[in-house]
Order: sequence, then structure tokens, then C-alpha cells
Amino acid sequence: MSKIAFIGDRDSVWGFRAFGIAAIPVADVEGARRAFAAAVRADHSIIFVTENVYEACAEQIAEYRDAPLPTVTVLPNVTGSRGLAATEIHGAVSAAVGADILTDTTKG
Repeated sequence: MSKIAFIGDRDSVWGFRAFGIAAIPVADVEGARRAFAAAVRADHSIIFVTENVYEACAEQIAEYRDAPLPTVTVLPNVTGSRGLAATEIHGAVSAAVGADILTDTTKG
């Protein structure tokens, strides 16, 4: 069974415990970095992070970009998205497919 973790502010991650996801609340940059390193050491296959955690751990996350595991996905927190999650997902899809299939070419 895959192990899944979600790292972010308490309000964003807390509800995911009901789904069996390891909810790891963090309050600052250092806490985010420690939590991400701990999630990797604990062999979590999928690690969800909020946009704030993604920014705090960008260098750590980049080390796993081309690795099969862990898969790191950025999600907005409960206060809303700043667009970082959508940008990262767009980039990942474009890289996987080899083309930018998410851009709306009908506009313009």
C-alpha cells in the first residue's frame, strides 16, 4: 500500500487524516523543510504540499523531480490558490506529454 503525506498549515492538512493520509502540520519554513525530509525518509510514495511549503522546500523537492518516487504534488491551501499549484501541474503535464496541451489556443 502506498503511503501518502500532506504537509502544510494545520487548517489545510487536518481533514485529510480521515482518508488515511499522514497530515503533517507545519508553521514555518524550517518546520516545512524538516517535515519534507522526514516524509521522504519515511518512504511516503506521494507527498502533497501546500504552495507555501513548496516555496520553502523548492530545492529539496527539485532533487526528486526526475525520480519515480516520491511523487510531489503542490496544492493550494484553504485560504485559496496563488496560482503556483496550477503552474506546477501545467509544467508537469507538458513535460510528460511532450507538448503544451493545456494552453487554450482558441483565445487570441
